[in-house]
Amino acid sequence: MKFLADLLPDNGDKKKFPPETEDGSVEIVGNKIISTGKHGIYNCEVNIDGLQYAYITINTNKQAFLFLFDHHQNSLSVNYRGFGKVYETLSQKFNFDNTIFFDNVNKSHPLKKKIWQRKHRKSYEILEESNLEYAEGFEIQSPEKEFVSWETTYDEFEKNENVFFRTSVYGQKMLCFKYPVKIGNILLRNFEAYFDNPRKDVPVLHFHVECYDEASTDRSYKDLKKILVADIGISKDRYNNYEREDQKNLNFNMDGMNLSICYTYDSAWQFDGGYTSFTIHNNREYSSLLMDEYENEIVVSDFMLLEGNVSMSGDYKRNKKVKRRPPFLSGQFKDKAMIWSDDKNNKIGFADKNYSQVFDKNEIKSFSVQNILPAKGGGGAYLEIVMEGKNNYVIFNENCHFFDKYVNTIRSITEKDLTFAPEYHDC
Repeated sequence: MKFLADLLPDNGDKKKFPPETEDGSVEIVGNKIISTGKHGIYNCEVNIDGLQYAYITINTNKQAFLFLFDHHQNSLSVNYRGFGKVYETLSQKFNFDNTIFFDNVNKSHPLKKKIWQRKHRKSYEILEESNLEYAEGFEIQSPEKEFVSWETTYDEFEKNENVFFRTSVYGQKMLCFKYPVKIGNILLRNFEAYFDNPRKDVPVLHFHVECYDEASTDRSYKDLKKILVADIGISKDRYNNYEREDQKNLNFNMDGMNLSICYTYDSAWQFDGGYTSFTIHNNREYSSLLMDEYENEIVVSDFMLLEGNVSMSGDYKRNKKVKRRPPFLSGQFKDKAMIWSDDKNNKIGFADKNYSQVFDKNEIKSFSVQNILPAKGGGGAYLEIVMEGKNNYVIFNENCHFFDKYVNTIRSITEKDLTFAPEYHDC
């Protein structure tokens, strides 16, 4: 087996690896590349089987690296002990462009040049049909084709025989389809959805697919843009795009469903991944999810009002606790943020001007205030619910030290203890 050194031209200007130092080491162990430096800055573990692309890069400090993307960004110093052997092995396996590598590895100005890109099967097709139901849903290309509405919930998908689940390289649960799916006039392979929503009775919020053409270029973006503009059309209220040297992006709002395509090029901070990111976000409102039977039973035994711009999360599509502010409260207290106790129903409630959250008294162990001091960031203050065996739950936020003056009142209204977490700067 010939190694890279044997393949390079043997002339007076023979190309060589930069000299290795004892600043760190890099080696291949099984299917992993292990890089360890003295100072830990460039320590990494690279999954060889998961490699997607490779670059030669030089940073502003004139340091050269082999940049490897295995769904995580990894930089191997060309001066680490063992680098030459690792590079030779990878170049043999993946057929790196060694000319680009050695023409640039000893340069002293910032640069980034691709030396290898994994080739993927084309993952989309443009169809010559007249299917324009982009805003309605998609069709699974199973033997008996199945049309699926965007309103389909997580619970309903779990029961669908045409789906399966996997864990992504980032540890996320993903909903996958056994067959390609058709959205409008676009056939997509590897279409999937993020299935990490704690709430399962809502429509799936985020679908995604990486669209590759045969050569992993921006042809995918051009193809998709052409059909989407033709099918959905361009209007100010539903279309938005930008096309810069570093990125091209196109968005359509389809009755609350946001369809977007995005292609990213090489730039100072980004790498050309070779695919167009095709995403669908469900931004529709589901007001029925904000309704709560407790509204008809609420009894305010005691209460306190909080002045200022106090707010709580309104993400009701991910958190069942989030409901609308009960009209009863708005009628009596207008839009003031407040905490109330309900002795009849054994509950403690919280509301800002738009939303509310209610807890059984025995759910709450105590309260904690976290003050974050302004620094590079603006800081803030968080009133947190302490629950047994769970992480603290943020219920309110405002400016730093805002809740300090309410401590005794909160203790009195809720009959729960309140402590302060150690302060730190917003760096």
